[in-house]
Amino acid sequence: MELLDTPNPNAKKIELDDNNNLKDQLLESGISDDLYKIDGVDSVFFGPGFITITKSENVDWESINQDIINIFDKL
Repeated sequence: MELLDTPNPNAKKIELDDNNNLKDQLLESGISDDLYKIDGVDSVFFGPGFITITKSENVDWESINQDIINIFDKL
């Protein structure tokens, strides 16, 4: 799992396989709830083939990247 830059400096994208089962599993797992528990995460958006995570402007990605990765590693 890799956090990819987007045109918005406050948003990162995670690309998913085109497998709809994976997206459904992520939604059912409550992963968005876990991501929202990270101090500084403002929004989580599930799109076709990707997830976008947006952070607060006053938070540095370096301070939350590992927390986000840890959540996905537990799946």
